[in-house]
Amino acid sequence: MLLPLFPLDVVAFPGMTVPLHVFEARYRRLVRWALEQEPQRFVIVLGRPGGVDADEVPLHSVGTVMDLVRVEERDDGTFEVIAHAQERVAVEIGEREDVPEPDGSTRPLYFTPYAPLPLARDDPNEERIAAWDALEAFRRYAAAEFAAGAQGQIDANLPEDPLYQASLVCANLRVPVASRQVLLEAPSLVARFRLAQKLIDERLAAQQPGEDDT
Repeated sequence: MLLPLFPLDVVAFPGMTVPLHVFEARYRRLVRWALEQEPQRFVIVLGRPGGVDADEVPLHSVGTVMDLVRVEERDDGTFEVIAHAQERVAVEIGEREDVPEPDGSTRPLYFTPYAPLPLARDDPNEERIAAWDALEAFRRYAAAEFAAGAQGQIDANLPEDPLYQASLVCANLRVPVASRQVLLEAPSLVARFRLAQKLIDERLAAQQPGEDDT
């Protein structure tokens, strides 16, 4: 099975809902292609600097399968899309389709073979400990970074599955997308929690006044 690639400055984690405004001809083609399939899916992948039109396509090697949840086509042919993140997959260019642009040129739409990369699951007790530590750090982070009441909202919306707890943390960290990609590529769930906690601790430490500031 091949899935079309949507390179974006976005890293999607399982359970995330991602709104998209789709206006380029090649990605409008992606939406129409996905709508004709069952299930209706594509892959979001983080692009590397340089774009996605070179012969050597600069994309990261891990992306996320997205299910189409809602698609609304506008009068101008653009789409408003809601997509839901599923599992991560390996990204390897398997096919290319040159999509015509209004000016007569073409731009490439790339496809990748469907190759799931399941996140390794560890001992449940170890996962619970890693989740507890990361969530406690995230609550401190939320108190420093977000509006009042954020900690209560976290607790009210916290999923039961540790996989989606990790997604909640990773999706809400205000870190560069390159750091988000590292979290997506973590080899195991425990590793993802620990990496997220490390990023939180580093950010909170950077906010503390140094000796010269006191």
